[in-house]
Amino acid sequence: MQQAHADSYLMSQLANLPEYSSGNNGGVTLYGSVDLGGLYTKADNAPSNFQMQSGGMYTSKFGLYGQEDLGGGLKAEFKLESGFLANTGAMQASALFNRESWVGLKSSEWGTVRFGNQINAMLPLFIDPFGLVTTNSVYGWVGGGVVQSSRGAGYNTDLGVGASSLLTRVPNAITYATPRVGGVDGQLIYATNTTGANNPRVASQGGVISYLTAPFYFAASYNQVWSAPVALTPDAAPEGIRTDIPAIGVIYDNGKLVLSASYTLMAPKVAQDGIARITTLGAILPLGRFTYRASAIYRDTSDVRDSTGKEVHDAALGIMLGSDYAFSKRTTLYARLGEVRNYGASTIILNSTPLPFEAGTFNPQTGITTKSLAVGMNHSF
Repeated sequence: MQQAHADSYLMSQLANLPEYSSGNNGGVTLYGSVDLGGLYTKADNAPSNFQMQSGGMYTSKFGLYGQEDLGGGLKAEFKLESGFLANTGAMQASALFNRESWVGLKSSEWGTVRFGNQINAMLPLFIDPFGLVTTNSVYGWVGGGVVQSSRGAGYNTDLGVGASSLLTRVPNAITYATPRVGGVDGQLIYATNTTGANNPRVASQGGVISYLTAPFYFAASYNQVWSAPVALTPDAAPEGIRTDIPAIGVIYDNGKLVLSASYTLMAPKVAQDGIARITTLGAILPLGRFTYRASAIYRDTSDVRDSTGKEVHDAALGIMLGSDYAFSKRTTLYARLGEVRNYGASTIILNSTPLPFEAGTFNPQTGITTKSLAVGMNHSF
């Protein structure tokens, strides 16, 4: 959405990032954000909890973005971005630049090619009014299918063996993005297995195509993700299982109101596995120094089975409401109120809050509703 029309709220937000800033004509820019607040959570049949939370609005991070003009409309560029926990100072992950680390060439005429750890070729992050932040966004928890089981939390584990989810960031990736022509542009991604193993040789591949005709933005994506090798039967050799993930989305943005909707299918390519269907709605309403956000997401499944092999109902509804108050262009106070309701056999979690166990087991209780309230401050630089 880099070339969105002037009356665009989302474009005004993207312009604050060095990668999209018209003022970045060379050199290296240091940027980042420090985000910290308090988080209250409560799951049915379990005690409440209060803790400090880093990244409640935007992930706490620092990064370097640089570019060099090579002439003839061609630029070299790179980006290194690292997430950290503002409440402890610890890194988010063992990798220093866990969020992005890539280098590439950018041409106004021929498009952009990048190599490294980077954003996936998928529906835009702003399809979620909360930007797919890994904390206070039901798109990540419900849409990503973060399911609690007796073995802990994992992506789409209720669908069956080898089921995967679409990662926001992909390591070992090559991407190519076309220039926008007649309102249309596209992007392709190919990522090799991070372990270097041949089974599977590919970790992820796919693409997204979009069409911009102000104030509407339409997008469709198709991705294939492979799991780590798993054995489908006790005597079978382990193999990587492919999950196909088609999705469509639309955004309406007239500068005063943003509306969004999307539909995603997650289909592991194993006969006995289930399928998840995710429907989302979102809204952003900027009013002076305040910005109000709302999102709703519904995850429904079919062919999901319990431990006895019996087919069960498995669905979840997530709702997130938010309010931001901007002291300045760089400093914001925010509040987030979220809820995830599980139906049938569903055990989706919210904000890493564990569900209570069934008596005498490590199996999570089903039909649990989890609520969360977060209040915090974000400062960008």
